[in-house]
Amino acid sequence: MDWLMFVIIVFCNLLSVLICRYAYHIDNQYRNGMILGVHIPAWAVCCEDVQTICAKSVKRWKWYHSVNLILGIGIGLPGFWSTEIMVIMWLVWLTIYIIGCYVLIVLIYREMYRLKTKNNWYDERTKKLRVRTDKEGQQITEYIDEDVYWLSGCYSNPTDKRMLIENKFCNANMEFNMARPAAKAIVFGLLSVTVIVIVWCIYLFIPLVHLDISLERTGEQIHIEGGGYDIEFDISEVEHVELLTSMPEERFSRKNGGSSNKYRIGHFKGSESGKTMLFLFSEYTPILKIELEDETVYLNSKEPGETEAWYEIITKQD
Repeated sequence: MDWLMFVIIVFCNLLSVLICRYAYHIDNQYRNGMILGVHIPAWAVCCEDVQTICAKSVKRWKWYHSVNLILGIGIGLPGFWSTEIMVIMWLVWLTIYIIGCYVLIVLIYREMYRLKTKNNWYDERTKKLRVRTDKEGQQITEYIDEDVYWLSGCYSNPTDKRMLIENKFCNANMEFNMARPAAKAIVFGLLSVTVIVIVWCIYLFIPLVHLDISLERTGEQIHIEGGGYDIEFDISEVEHVELLTSMPEERFSRKNGGSSNKYRIGHFKGSESGKTMLFLFSEYTPILKIELEDETVYLNSKEPGETEAWYEIITKQD
């Protein structure tokens, strides 16, 4: 990875942190009857406990993003040794960072909400009476307002028929009402797809961290494997095999594989060779070329003499 890639990665990380930092800011100013997203009477804002929670929340929010701002820069450094390690670290960091933002917002909100309920600070404009039954079967009458529906960080109100409402923590966004079955299906579906994509990307990059290419012959079967890709064929399918001192002067476009300044691995299409599979370390020779009936395979090894040994294995007559 060169300096340009490092600058791009660091810029993207810093942009991600700054967007989260200011899009979901900790609103410690009393607006629309709320502070830190919780409805309380205006006279309660000056209470020492409220001011303490506000100051502590802003400090925690700034500290969290400052730490991740530094981590966002540091994530790019491993790329000078291994792009694969950097990508895996970036995916893990970004996932943990976003989850951390969500958890921190919920903790701050709940802390203010607990103070509100402890002091019975219900706004006359929003409070409602609710009767519920406790574990002993006794009925309890209590005040509630819409704040109780945000305790999980997302809106969940079974009495509200709306699917979408304005997000309390970011006015620019809309929020699903998670009490609606359709909303749950959409959100959990999107989360599942996101998790699958992240896990799949990590799964693809792990074999490339320490790339190892191998060729084995079992009877008449040849098996080549490297970087999570493999191919198996019968000796009878081999039409031609030779050792090359360099790759052919043609363009290879990647179809399903990985490539960097250190390797090219997976499925490619050559401008002249057509369908090909590459198992190549950059700047290592010789290169073993295997022509099959409908595909061409190129591979080599970092170890001196191993590529020549593979040639002998394929051309050996039993």
